[in-house]
Amino acid sequence: MKSPPASAPRGVTAFRRWVHAQDASRLLASERVGPCLGFVLRSTALLGVVTCVPRVSDFFAVPFVPALACFAPCAVNTLAFAAVHSRRERVALWGWLWRAQSLALLHFFLASLMALAAIPGAIVFGVLLLCTTAVHGRRHRVTWREPFLVVGTLAAVLCAAPLAASTGHAVLFVVVGPAALLAELYLGTLATRYDRARADADRLRAAVHAQLLEQQERDVGRLTQAMAEILGHHQEMDQALHHAGTAADMMKAFGTQRGLVARTGFEDQARQLQDSLRQLQEMVKEVRAKSRRFAGAEPEAVDLGLVLDSVQAHVSLRFPDVAIHIHVEPPPRPRALLRGGPLMLRQVVENLVVNACEGNGEQGASRVYIRARTEPLSGRLEVEIEDDGPGFPPERLLAPAEELYTTKPQGTGLGLYTSECLLRASGGLLHRHNGPGGGALLRILLPREYQ
Repeated sequence: MKSPPASAPRGVTAFRRWVHAQDASRLLASERVGPCLGFVLRSTALLGVVTCVPRVSDFFAVPFVPALACFAPCAVNTLAFAAVHSRRERVALWGWLWRAQSLALLHFFLASLMALAAIPGAIVFGVLLLCTTAVHGRRHRVTWREPFLVVGTLAAVLCAAPLAASTGHAVLFVVVGPAALLAELYLGTLATRYDRARADADRLRAAVHAQLLEQQERDVGRLTQAMAEILGHHQEMDQALHHAGTAADMMKAFGTQRGLVARTGFEDQARQLQDSLRQLQEMVKEVRAKSRRFAGAEPEAVDLGLVLDSVQAHVSLRFPDVAIHIHVEPPPRPRALLRGGPLMLRQVVENLVVNACEGNGEQGASRVYIRARTEPLSGRLEVEIEDDGPGFPPERLLAPAEELYTTKPQGTGLGLYTSECLLRASGGLLHRHNGPGGGALLRILLPREYQ
């Protein structure tokens, strides 16, 4: 019987976990031969300025040769790492070990400058060491569970400490050393928590998006079924209109057998009937064509303000006693992305505003407020339709919109149901509420065009 394979040591597992959290592409992009050679030349020139330029050299008091000797291992290691990885597309495990060594040599160079400089200059280099370790901790995600860079920084500080020239330097090492280690760990842990929060937010966004797509697919299916039924009803209407036209022709033929006066009136009535039937046929054809065009349409940019103005003008003629107020956020005017374009959005908003004006059939609204703005959290467009009518029955607030459900004696129940299906088919949402002072409050969320 074979024994189970031994698991990897905890240190190796932690190191692999740390490597998995690194951004290899960013490292390879920054550690090219050209940038690294520029870093070495700039650092050498800075050493020359610090050690040779009058007043500056007096402030720092850094000996050039020892400082250059402390910088040489860092420079050679950096150029060698860049040369080896210049043509690579990934960094192996040994490459990350090499990277940790390069950072430790850089920290040793800064710590040695702090030890070799006079106290005022040593404080400046101590601050520089503190900032550098903090940046490296954030960039390389250093935590208590993966403290590999911290170990290198600690070794660098301990190796540079014997170079301290006075008690003041020793005190500075005692203060700056632990502060640099804590800054490296703190910012690395903070960056790791941010990565986890962003990953959780991405997963939540993906789950919500998938749920929304699933809901949209169901709504599109329901809408397609409803449109198929409507088209079937249109076919029946065509037949009924055809029979009515035949009956009108027969009425006209029978009317010719009457007296002159009666025959004239009868012919006028028959002609009006034929004209009305012809208009109904044209309307059926138009609705059918629009329904078929909408089924395969791509989202179009819609000027929300123009659509709301059109709805206000049209509904005000139908309900002159209802005051309809519109408020759109200041320019640039928002533009929505919807299948069916302006006609579809106008149909949706007009259905909802007409429902507000009609109320429950016994009591309607006397005032309707339409407000449009950009929703600050999601960035979508939000349209609120608020009225002072009877509002929704409490049992209907959380229930889904149902086809043919209505509280109005002469209603069909298709207005709210069709509006909600049309919105969801384009990625929009419709929320129903009752206002705090009574009346209905509808919130429409629409996808927005980003320019």
